[in-house]
Amino acid sequence: MFGQPDLTTVARVNEGGSISFPFIGEVSVAGLTTRDAELKVARLLEQKDVVKSAQVGVMVESYQSRRVAVLGQVTNPGNYVITRGTTVMDLISEAGGLTENAGSQAILTRADSGGGKTVIDLDRLLGGRGDTASPMVSDGDTVFVERADRFYIYGQVNRPGTYSLERNMTIVQALSVAGGLTDKGTERGMKVKRTSDEGKVKTIPVGLTDRIAPNDVIFVKESLF
Repeated sequence: MFGQPDLTTVARVNEGGSISFPFIGEVSVAGLTTRDAELKVARLLEQKDVVKSAQVGVMVESYQSRRVAVLGQVTNPGNYVITRGTTVMDLISEAGGLTENAGSQAILTRADSGGGKTVIDLDRLLGGRGDTASPMVSDGDTVFVERADRFYIYGQVNRPGTYSLERNMTIVQALSVAGGLTDKGTERGMKVKRTSDEGKVKTIPVGLTDRIAPNDVIFVKESLF
């Protein structure tokens, strides 16, 4: 309280929507804005002759009942309490950060806009690019971190298997991730099985600089010589 340090207090709103304030006891603040709460406390202080012409300031430190769900590829998914100014990256950090399977995007679903969705470029945020700000969240929102797209590589590579697909990844980069060619492998005649949006699978020849699509299956042939 302004000019009255003895009346400065930190109060928690109880389940009934009330706070306990020095000299005036329990004060119901349920449904009030911070300005309305200031006026109400000031009026009660004056009515009880605690302070004349009371000037009260109320600042909300945290919203214990305001929560956001953080789901998907984070270390500790769950519901997290938000404070004023909490951002998507604040919540991802509180959830233990991204898992190794996390993709480059997160989806923010807004509770106050009928389920409207915002796609967040995590690569740009984590890279600290000044043109991208981390969106602030509100009560009831959901943050979902997508799983990274995958590709598959088999045949004459040292580490065949399934790998995370990076943005704009090419065949030569896929070969590097898979440990390179075996002694019998060749860069010639490589093929990719690719599934279209309609679910049709087709096999296409590829070169080292061709880009990979999600769920591509790359096959590296054995050299004939």
